Amino acid sequence: MPAASFRLIMRTGPNPGLVFDLTKEVTVLGRDVSNDIVLGDAEVSRTHARLTRTPGGYVLEDLGSTNGSFVKGERLAAPRVLNPGDLVGFGENITLTFDAVSPEAAATIMGPAAKPMAPAAKPAYAPPPRPVAAPVAAMPAAAPEAEVAPRRSRKWMLAGCGCLALLAVCGGVLWFMPAGWWCTLLTPLTWFGYNFSC
Repeated sequence: MPAASFRLIMRTGPNPGLVFDLTKEVTVLGRDVSNDIVLGDAEVSRTHARLTRTPGGYVLEDLGSTNGSFVKGERLAAPRVLNPGDLVGFGENITLTFDAVSPEAAATIMGPAAKPMAPAAKPAYAPPPRPVAAPVAAMPAAAPEAEVAPRRSRKWMLAGCGCLALLAVCGGVLWFMPAGWWCTLLTPLTWFGYNFSC
């Protein structure tokens, strides 16, 4: 009897319901397009985790990701064997279910249809096809924006802190300045007719 095959089914994330069949001995998951399974979310590291098929089942290993990998809500500290039905998380936004598919179920699902379906009749009038734009890769565009936004806010935050520090220094100097200095600073006003006593 052939062994069961395994798959991951996305529960939450950019494409809920998307199925990833695990056919390789080693499967790498992450945000980068060079991975075996691409998870398009900013919380996922470029190479986030690795699934390795062993005689005991698939083993999930976190590859030092920033936001972590989770099995049943527990953050992975070491490689862990997955069991069918386990809920696997990557970062805060993506969860997948680890599922086993028996060969009989796969044959039932993948089996040929008993009767081929006849093609649908064409309508009398078909609207002209709309021009199709070239597909735009969403992942490379999303990652730089996420990295640029914190730099802008950090720049404005530093400028604001610098202005506040300058105002505090000027206020401190004026507050603790000896009384005789006020007369020296305000002497030019007497040229315009302002009289004051020091």
